[in-house]
Amino acid sequence: MDINEFKDKLFEGKMTRREAHKVLAAAGVTAVTLPAMRRPALAAAGDDITLFTWGGYDDDIFAKEYRESYGSKPNIAMFSDQSEALAKIRAGFHVDVVWPCISKIKIWHDAGVVAPLDTSLLSHWDELVPSLKTLPTANLPDGTPLFAPVDFGQTSIIVNTDLAPEYAAEENHTWGIFLDEKYKGKLAMFDAVEDHFNLMAIYLGIDFTDMSDAEIDQVSDVVRKTIPNIRILASDTTTMTQALFSGEVVASAAWNGMMLTASQEMEKTGEHGKYVWMKPKEGALTWVCGLTIHPDAKEGGNWEQAHALVDAYLAPESQYHELIEWGYGVSNELAYKYPDITEAYLNSIGLSADVDAYLADGVFSTYQARFSEIVTRYDELLAGF
Repeated sequence: MDINEFKDKLFEGKMTRREAHKVLAAAGVTAVTLPAMRRPALAAAGDDITLFTWGGYDDDIFAKEYRESYGSKPNIAMFSDQSEALAKIRAGFHVDVVWPCISKIKIWHDAGVVAPLDTSLLSHWDELVPSLKTLPTANLPDGTPLFAPVDFGQTSIIVNTDLAPEYAAEENHTWGIFLDEKYKGKLAMFDAVEDHFNLMAIYLGIDFTDMSDAEIDQVSDVVRKTIPNIRILASDTTTMTQALFSGEVVASAAWNGMMLTASQEMEKTGEHGKYVWMKPKEGALTWVCGLTIHPDAKEGGNWEQAHALVDAYLAPESQYHELIEWGYGVSNELAYKYPDITEAYLNSIGLSADVDAYLADGVFSTYQARFSEIVTRYDELLAGF
């Protein structure tokens, strides 16, 4: 496959993440080290800017302040995987603002696709939880931020206690459920190294951020053992949630937003306690995601406009909407002052009003050494799934 065909398929969404990695590997490169291609002409100053993000963040309420200032919505393109997103950007896809997670900021900055933020252009910056602004790899050595934290949460497990009652009690909460042969073909897992592979490292008590050869082998062996038990391997929560509600799977790896949906389902059916958010004894995976600005936004005359878009997503109204409608923790402290954001509500979806304690509870997802090698290993493990 020549480079033009590869780019066309990648841009049009006709190539899966694993297919992209196989093509890159065959060429002797990885998604992280893919050489930067010549970028198309930058948008003229004042043109609508492009936000490259996860599905769902095109909801109009998030960009309300931006629309009020500029009179139109930004262009929004979607990705389902951060490796896919970086490969697409480096292959020439024009973006101004992008939504990675903290574990990828160093990689993305090293790749030249993240510019330092000018916080003087962010009216909501001082409203953010202070600790979220000083996360590992989020700033340059002089303290200049590369990343505006927007949301956070944990990757844990939701279990249907009607179908797997032995995992209902907190003392039995464990990632070991994915190795339980009793539930062969009855579990759901995210299709991502950042989840599947790293969660099994947590299960083994291995620091996934800096693994030795022997530790990579250990985690690989456990991942291999989980594969027969996994019925659903997906990158979208809708598929996993539907499988959980239908009884197709008895438990699923989950983000907090899935627990919000499960809580709403239990309220509707009156089956309170049917779905339980596990607190794995080995630890849940804590993550923080947010917005970065591509260096080309300045060259293209969209520097202030890009900051205005970031600011809109940090606004209390936008943050409250995500917290109450999506079930994810948010960075703006003012969002927690709305009367319906109670401790009981937060606890029901696996969150807490004490953000610092929450971030310290669990295993934090940050920069991962040898990530490219681990991606290749993971793709080999899942070949033919």
